[in-house]
Amino acid sequence: MNTRSAAESYTFAPEWYAERERLDSLEGLWDPSSWRALRKLGVSAGSSCLDVGAGGGSVSRMLADLVGPEGRVVALDSDTGFLEQAGLPERVEIRAHDLLSDGPVAGTFDLVHARMTLSHLPQREQVLDQLVELCAPGGRVLLSEFDAEGASLAEQTPPRDDVERFQRVHDAVVAVLARNGCDSRFAHRMPAALAARGLTEIDASPDGELVRGGSTAAEFYRHTFLRLREPILEHTPVDGETFDLVRESLKDPDFVALSAPLVSVWGKRDENSGAVDRSARRRPGRSAG
Repeated sequence: MNTRSAAESYTFAPEWYAERERLDSLEGLWDPSSWRALRKLGVSAGSSCLDVGAGGGSVSRMLADLVGPEGRVVALDSDTGFLEQAGLPERVEIRAHDLLSDGPVAGTFDLVHARMTLSHLPQREQVLDQLVELCAPGGRVLLSEFDAEGASLAEQTPPRDDVERFQRVHDAVVAVLARNGCDSRFAHRMPAALAARGLTEIDASPDGELVRGGSTAAEFYRHTFLRLREPILEHTPVDGETFDLVRESLKDPDFVALSAPLVSVWGKRDENSGAVDRSARRRPGRSAG
């Protein structure tokens, strides 16, 4: 059994010198999608919400806006440095907590949210058990994950070498993340994973974005590629020249591709739910961990 903490399992450690900039571009790219999902779920004033793996705090801020002064938001992360610098409203409680090494969180919440967190953890099934148990009866669990294998490139006429190179580096990123225990297909498994834990009214919303050179989306990819440069060059067929050309092309306004989609899946916990039966239920699919 893998006993690493969530912090040790997560690829994108906050200590990297440009991680705040990478998170800024991630938030700029995917916050509109998260906002649409939260509005679709109807998060209302006075609700209690848990934001797991809260990162830079942008979703916690959205939740604080939705629940209002009578509501409650807990922003949970194993490293709260970025959260403490985010200037979040007072009704957001920042809590340093690792669900794997520190154990369960006390209490329950009307909404339990995690974005781009579970897929990176080899122990994702164990963590998801906890998230469902933290959801109050009648509440919702909302998961959002990259479908990293779902990237498709925009048609180029005539074909462009830079787009083909982008695909090669993108595929190398997926391979490196898999070496670290990331399940790049976890987005596909989320509906079955929630159903297996007794959630109902399950629905999903996939969102893709255009990656145009110089855009926020392109900056997200530039930062993410740079963060993984060393293992990409060490463990994949991509060479340094190809890698550097791709990062340069992502500054070119003529470069156009489609991002991997962000898939949001949610479900409702039954009003009469008890503890998750971990021994009786069958786990959906095979985890990469």
